[in-house]
Order: sequence, then structure tokens, then C-alpha cells
Amino acid sequence: MNKIHGGNIYEIAQRLSLDPNKIIDFSTSINPLGVSKKAEKKIKESFSAILRYPDTDCSELTRALAQFHGLADDQILAGAGSTEFIYAIARVLKIQRALVVTPAFSEYENALESCAATAGCNVDYFETREEDGFELNVGDLLFTLTRGYDALYLCNPNNPTGILTEREELKKILAQAEREEVSFILDESFIDFEEEESLKKEAATSSRLILLRSLTKFFALPGLRVGYMISNPEVIEKFRQKKEPWSVNALAQIAAVESLRDAGYRSRTNKFIQQEREHLIHDLRSIPGLIPYPGAANYLLVQLHPSLNLTAAELREKLILRGILIRDCNSFHHIGPYFFRIAVRSRKENRLFLKALRQVWQETLEKI
Repeated sequence: MNKIHGGNIYEIAQRLSLDPNKIIDFSTSINPLGVSKKAEKKIKESFSAILRYPDTDCSELTRALAQFHGLADDQILAGAGSTEFIYAIARVLKIQRALVVTPAFSEYENALESCAATAGCNVDYFETREEDGFELNVGDLLFTLTRGYDALYLCNPNNPTGILTEREELKKILAQAEREEVSFILDESFIDFEEEESLKKEAATSSRLILLRSLTKFFALPGLRVGYMISNPEVIEKFRQKKEPWSVNALAQIAAVESLRDAGYRSRTNKFIQQEREHLIHDLRSIPGLIPYPGAANYLLVQLHPSLNLTAAELREKLILRGILIRDCNSFHHIGPYFFRIAVRSRKENRLFLKALRQVWQETLEKI
């Protein structure tokens, strides 16, 4: 199973005898503004909540999520990050033949391989291609869905490419999934930056659509593990009956509720990410041999031109020694050795990254 992820900063620091606090982590895409100040204040005020068991139904959080999205409470199920549901889906739906749109988050496949209920599961891949700018060919995917699958996995915006498939195209995929009786697992962990493109309204009524959402990236809560599922009430109840109790700790629920209610924080985040992403793309394009893709989330996929004679893995090792950690994307299916992903961070941190990158680029040119 592929267990390579971003955010392994402690393993890197230990291997190279570095101080993890002195490494700027561009490998994970967490809001550079940090936690909502209102959420931070509420956590401190509510610290005594750790003396009690958390609400196993996440009642207040579910209400806050329903209000935030304009949905009913019974269309939402909260959990310990969206990854909890990735594994629950394999177990509950007993998937035997799956189609995964690649490149993709490795945990979709890991869940299918590790679950007893999906033993012997066949996993096929539908590739988005470099020559198409990693845009999804919807027509070809619709045809592929006629081949007898139990489930389709698709991340939108895609991780790691950042490419967004528009809502109207997704609705065509959903219609085909319903016709073919295929469960459509749509991972919207990064859709907060393009909320209007979400299929949350359709998920609340569709018999086949399951949305996975996360508060990790946009709301900067990776250490508290909060995510949720959106689907129709029957599907939600089916998963609720199979769910482990107390999976979302008390402070996580409190932080999530306050974060959702902080409209100012959400507005600042969207504005900040849009501005810094454009700055970062512009600066990356100024370095010969680097090809940044126009992502729709808080990270960018960047391609190294093969003429540089430098792989993403080699670049990663050179940057680590300069206190910068990037995500080598070679572990993603069908993406190759010349791609890396970087988070959009603060202007200061982005400049430090670019400075280090230019130093490596200059050293590389001198060797060519």
C-alpha cells in the first residue's frame, strides 16, 4: 500500500538531524493565516471540555455545518477527517470494482486494499493526462462508467494537480453514475476555495452521490482531525449505524463550530489565497524550466522540464537542506518524476522558497 503523504516533517527532520521548527513545510496545504482567532479563543475558554466525553453525535457541529451549507442535519455526518469516511466507504459499501480518476489521493486505493469487505477488489484507473493539462475528459469518463463499476472516486479540485472540473460537467458524471448504478465518491476536500462549484445540493438528494469534505485545509485544523460526509438521509443513516463512537474529540468540535461561524476569517482566507497564488504562479513562470499549473486551491502543481536533468525527488532533497520541504508527486499514479506540489503560504515564506529554488536552479544550470 502507498503510505507516502505530505506533512512527514518529523521523519525528514530526524533523518537529516534538522530542527523541525526550522523547516518551512510546503508539502501540506494548510491555510497560511492559521486557525481562526475566534476558534483559538474559544478553544482556550473551553479547555475543560477534555474532562468530558465528546458528543458522539456531534450535534452542535452538525447543526453548524447544515446552516453553513443550507442543508438539513440528516444530510451530514461528521467524523475525524475525511479519511475516516474513505475507509468507512470501502467497509460499508463493500466495493468490488472501483474506478479511480488519477492522479489521486493514495488513501482511496489503500482503503480498498486493506478492508476485509473489499478483499479482491479490482481497481481501475482513468487517467487525466499531462498533454491535456490534466483536465478531465468527461466524455471518455462517461463511456468508461458503462463497464460495470461499483464506485467512482474523483477529487475536485484534483489533488495534486489543483485542476477544477466545473459543476455542470460533474452533474453529467452524476447522471451517468445514477444510470449505471455506480456510487459516486466525490472528494471535495479543497472545494472551499471554489464553493459555488460544489455538488452539495445534489448530494443531499441523489441516490448515488457521496461528498467528502474536510476542515483541515481551509480552516487550518489538521491536528484536530475534523471532516464530514454529505449525502442523502438514507445513506447518512447507514453510515451512522456503522460509525465508531466518539471519533471527533471535544476540542475539535468546538474549533470547527467557531471556524464555520467566522465569516471574516473565511473572506480573508479566500482573498489572501487568490492573491498569493497569482504572485506565486507569476514568480515560478519567471524561472526557466519550471511549468506551474493554474490550480484552483491553495496549492500548485509544478513541472520540471526534463532538460534541467533534475527530478522532483532530487529537488526535494536539495531544498530540504535549505529548510524547505516540498511534495514530490512521483508516488501519485500516472504523474512521473518531474512534478512537485507546493502549498500557497505567506508572502515571506513564498519568497524564501523562491530564493532557495533559484539557488538550486543556478547550481543545476552550472552542471548542465
